[in-house]
Amino acid sequence: MILQQLGLATALGALIGLERERKHQLEHSTNKDNDSFGGVRTFALISLAGALSYILSTYSIIFFVVVAVALLALIIASYVISGEKYGSLGITSEVASILVYIIGILCGMALFFDATTVAFIVLMLLMLKKPLHRWAKKIKFQELFSTMEFILIAFIVLPLLPNSNFGPYDFFNPYVIWLLVVFISGISFVSYVGIKLLGPKRGLNLTGFLTGFISTTALSVSVSNQSRVNSKANSSYLTAITIAISAMFLKMIFEVAVLNQELLIHVLIPLLAMSFTGCLISLLMMKRSEKEGNVLDKHVMGMQSPFSLMPALKFGALFALFLLVFKVAMASVGNNSVYLVSTIFGFFNVDAVTVSMSSLAKTEVTPDAAAIAIVLGGIVNTLLKIGIFFIFADKELAKKVSLVAILISFVGAVSLFFI
Repeated sequence: MILQQLGLATALGALIGLERERKHQLEHSTNKDNDSFGGVRTFALISLAGALSYILSTYSIIFFVVVAVALLALIIASYVISGEKYGSLGITSEVASILVYIIGILCGMALFFDATTVAFIVLMLLMLKKPLHRWAKKIKFQELFSTMEFILIAFIVLPLLPNSNFGPYDFFNPYVIWLLVVFISGISFVSYVGIKLLGPKRGLNLTGFLTGFISTTALSVSVSNQSRVNSKANSSYLTAITIAISAMFLKMIFEVAVLNQELLIHVLIPLLAMSFTGCLISLLMMKRSEKEGNVLDKHVMGMQSPFSLMPALKFGALFALFLLVFKVAMASVGNNSVYLVSTIFGFFNVDAVTVSMSSLAKTEVTPDAAAIAIVLGGIVNTLLKIGIFFIFADKELAKKVSLVAILISFVGAVSLFFI
């Protein structure tokens, strides 16, 4: 066991030290004076010292304290001397060395998974220095503020909410509703960050795919307006919206898989069939759209963060309203109300239908009924694109989008027989 503890500590420290030494050598090769604190050997020894200090602490805590204080003193002395020699310096390597010492301690505690995870995070942050700095320069105040709001609702508000049922038919559970708000907002937020990190230049297809995880309706409105100004790029617009619709069904599959795995097998065939149909149509149109370039550049670069507090509150209210209407309809009309309510709400937000049915399928409705309701919501939301394009878009594009939406919806309707 001791050999395993010491071996992993040395390996993880050396790996991080290798990245630091590579960075220092690259800087020196361009004749830049810079702090060269630590390399492969130094970081490996620091991690090894961490593991040994913990192992020896079982005999006496003095060993642990002496090693920790001595290491901290060496790091401070190195930073002070380097600062006097080179002037203004960063402190990244010094902080990394302290974390490497902690990684060594984790190895000494035999927490190998935790040590490896921390080492991986440290290594990634060190390696991604330039991309992170470029991203920091480009990030907007609204995006930073949206991130703060997301952290607020996910890690501060959510734990404070009561996990109890309130209201008529016990439809209102603050904790469950807010948890699903966080879940859906998180999917959109991660997709948005992906687009911003990768950049629209990565391609129309990837951009359309990730945008489909945010909002196909918002993309439809934006693309519709653009098509009136630049109808020559209709093939690209059609490809983008088709890919986005295909991604929407994959998002629905992901939501069901997370919230209700037993329901997944019931919705998998129809949702995959509709997604596959959209992907196949996209492949047929891809060559023509590539010739027109990535016409989503302007749209994506101007896209605002999909998360803010007000839209999250609106989604939570819509989700609660869905549950209330469903409960009332079930009491008044019976089981057939499941399909009626899902069809109506599918026009507004397919996520509300998906997460609601995934939750209700555990206690209120049968898996088959919930699956049909989810698919109906997806079909209705897809057909909604026809109205959006005929109202806002170039008429030729609207006709093509209508054919695509009808074909995908037809496939979904046929696949209902396999539920």
